[in-house]
Amino acid sequence: MAKAPKSASSRRPWAPEDVKMLKSMARKEPASAIAKSLKRTEGATRQKATALGVSLNTTRGRAASKAKPAKAAAKAAPKKAAAKKAAVKKAVVKKAAPKKAAKKAAKKG
Repeated sequence: MAKAPKSASSRRPWAPEDVKMLKSMARKEPASAIAKSLKRTEGATRQKATALGVSLNTTRGRAASKAKPAKAAAKAAPKKAAAKKAAVKKAVVKKAAPKKAAKKAAKKG
């Protein structure tokens, strides 16, 4: 049985509007979202971005815009650690208290 012939490729040239949209969305949106809005494959979108010298890496752009300020994060970490230490200390004291009372009773009696 013969295979069905492949359909003709449907390559579309990149219009200047497509390139503008790609450049404006780069580093703000993931490559998959850019490709969907351009009605192209993610691979084609990545290839064109590489050819244009445009980075599609969103990690740096997102981290800078959505991250907490460094000072606020630095202040929050010691507070969390102190609260955790206090909780552990309370748990240890609660466990040790009955043993100490039993030892004192044994010494007296």
